[in-house]
Amino acid sequence: MSRLALPALFIGLALAVAVIAWQGFGDVAKALSEAGFRLLWLVPLFLIPLLLSGLAWSVIFPAGNRPSLQRLCLASWIAVSINWLLPVAQIGGEVAKAVWLARRAAPAPMMVATAIVDKVLQTAGQAFVALIGVGLVLVLASDSAVVPGAVLFAVLLLALIPAFFLAQRRGLLLRLVAAGERVFMKHLKGREAGGLVERLGGLDAALSAVGAAPGRLFAHLVIRLVSRLVLAAEVWLALALLGHPVTVLEALMIECLAQTLRSAAFAVPGAYGVQEGGFVLLGALVGVPAEVALSVSLAKRMRELLVGLPGLMFYQVSEGRLALAAR
Repeated sequence: MSRLALPALFIGLALAVAVIAWQGFGDVAKALSEAGFRLLWLVPLFLIPLLLSGLAWSVIFPAGNRPSLQRLCLASWIAVSINWLLPVAQIGGEVAKAVWLARRAAPAPMMVATAIVDKVLQTAGQAFVALIGVGLVLVLASDSAVVPGAVLFAVLLLALIPAFFLAQRRGLLLRLVAAGERVFMKHLKGREAGGLVERLGGLDAALSAVGAAPGRLFAHLVIRLVSRLVLAAEVWLALALLGHPVTVLEALMIECLAQTLRSAAFAVPGAYGVQEGGFVLLGALVGVPAEVALSVSLAKRMRELLVGLPGLMFYQVSEGRLALAAR
């Protein structure tokens, strides 16, 4: 954990607690008690976007190089678990999944290249999610104060796409993978941090091969976008269980803009405080009481823990086994 990440984590947690205290711990607890253990349905519900994430990733592989869908879903599970629960600025999980897959599937340059392109297209997808949220706000809510910020964030995300190609031409991507391997693999005793990087001499060629099929890239973008929009089902279900049902479009608006706020707050580990405050503000646009909106955010936090902790355990165990097998 970096020197900046630890203070940011504590500040975020303090903000989250402050938001809950502001609304009243008792009111939030009462709202959660209305749904009880039924909120656990959010855990199996997340299997749908996780499967879609693995499917989207598989689409961009050239013929003959595609790993199994199961392996891609496991790598995606590792990525979200790390991004949710560790202070890695929402990028560490993507590096970890690329390294994890490249150690288990060949050719390694293709595995890493597709993971990089997957992340770039995720960024583009988030821009479209923000714009969808903006459109729904303009249709469903009279308060459009969030619109300028969301549009600006979407434009900035789309600007990262040409920046990616510039980084590729200047060889910065290989350096990123090298740095990521040092960060995420240094805990494995007896392994050299440069082991993977030494096998990535063909990374640029692999990136070119992946980018040579715009049809596959478009299909990936569509599937990834659907996987993000499906998460609105969590908001819809949680609010229904909490006794404050909303329409599908209202749930979609809340989810799209909540994702946008969380992405914009990438420097805050877990977006603690930002997500909680965001749900209060967004819920108010469609008449959801603050304590209920906070309860939805906490239900999502519960899902992250119940999905993410086993994901981190699986990652540690699988890397440990691989390290032992290599001795």
